[in-house]
Amino acid sequence: MSRPRLLAALCGALLCAPSLLVALDICSKNPCHNGGLCEEISQEVRGDVFPSYTCTCLKGYAGDHCETKCVEPLGMENGNIANSQISASSVRVTFLGLQHWVPELARLNRAGMVNAWTPSSNDDNPWIQVNLLRRMWITGVVTQGASRLASHEYLKAFKVAYSLNGHEFDFLHDVNKKHKEFVGNWNKNAVHVNLFETPVEAQYVRLYPTSCHTACTLRFELLGCELNAATRPGACMSSAGTPPTHGWTSRATSTPGLRGATVTISGC
Repeated sequence: MSRPRLLAALCGALLCAPSLLVALDICSKNPCHNGGLCEEISQEVRGDVFPSYTCTCLKGYAGDHCETKCVEPLGMENGNIANSQISASSVRVTFLGLQHWVPELARLNRAGMVNAWTPSSNDDNPWIQVNLLRRMWITGVVTQGASRLASHEYLKAFKVAYSLNGHEFDFLHDVNKKHKEFVGNWNKNAVHVNLFETPVEAQYVRLYPTSCHTACTLRFELLGCELNAATRPGACMSSAGTPPTHGWTSRATSTPGLRGATVTISGC
């Protein structure tokens, strides 16, 4: 006899309250989506306030019922990521040493005359790094160029590396097991979204420019969500794979966030 039927039989014999039977049978109804694991919570643990079950989600899913994929902006644009969390291999200094294109300026949609990061022209292996201060799911990156003296400057292609400790980094790979090269931008202001094929767990994220127009000038945002979906589900992609309609846009939508963004989805 299955567990739910056995519990029902026992409850019938013991005159259990209907609410108790429902609680005992809740996971048999499969309330968790996208492969999430339902686990019943005992009355002693949950009390009368919390639900009688919890969903443990597969990697990259979030929400009370694992109903969403996490693609929440992590804080470059809105400042939740502090200046001290952003570093780079080098900095370009221009205009007689008065303009410093430092990494903390590399925030999506930042305005101003000096409003982005650019590495030194002598830097043969430039990178910019974000320390998230904790492990998170990283699901994508949003990139944007900038201008200097009316000249368009932007990344045409780049690679992404990630780390748990800030010392040992792994690159994202393509189907041929080579370092994946992501498509960048085509002018100074257009926003381009790259979603990863598989979410990665990381505290440190680096972008490595590989091909640039005029200079490797960058503004960007990271996408992802908290590891613990129950703590903070976040604003995420639907289980059907549709980009969210707030905060940034796809080719078919228009919202105040990432104005005119185009999206590259790698198998998400």
